[in-house]
Amino acid sequence: MRYFLWFLYVVLFTACSTARLVESHSPYRAEKPKIEKILVIGMTPLTEFRESFETRLQKEFKKHDVEAVTSISVLNGKLTPGENTEQQLNNLEKYLLEEGYNTVLLSKIVQVESHKDLRNSLYSLRGSYRSFKSDYYANQGIFQGDDINSDTKVYHTETSIYTLPENRQRELLWQGEIDLKNPKRVKRTIKQYVDLLISSLKWDGVLP
Repeated sequence: MRYFLWFLYVVLFTACSTARLVESHSPYRAEKPKIEKILVIGMTPLTEFRESFETRLQKEFKKHDVEAVTSISVLNGKLTPGENTEQQLNNLEKYLLEEGYNTVLLSKIVQVESHKDLRNSLYSLRGSYRSFKSDYYANQGIFQGDDINSDTKVYHTETSIYTLPENRQRELLWQGEIDLKNPKRVKRTIKQYVDLLISSLKWDGVLP
């Protein structure tokens, strides 16, 4: 019954939405680490999109008693978008631990396709990054690109939540992929994206 209700929700939600959940995954089979304080990073060169996304997600996390902080309010002066060394990211991680953060969320566009390419597309969770540092470092070029530039595309996005344990054994807490189809209106697209993201986190037991 539970799976049927989730399937029904996805069908009804995506029928009138530009956002569609492709899949999600958490390597934790048993009890998952609790998100206490999380840094939200939207990896996009579009400042308006990034700020709106991070702020809306921050508000949604707050509804679930999670302290969330936007990267725009934290990273200015600490990182230069697209131009950071591994040492700078090590310093950032140290700073985050000192400030009480135990998780980091990275959200980014990983692939863009036209409609005619979709039938030949193979799209699945990558899971190739072991930490938020390796993920951020490998994809920071996104900040200097133009990742939303047409209304005739399908944008494949990936959101990952990493833990920041001092004695790390496993850092990836959750990962999900959401497709955005023809994202024309920023506010509407972000609302649908964040709503679907939060619902997925609750379904997978990452949020209460």
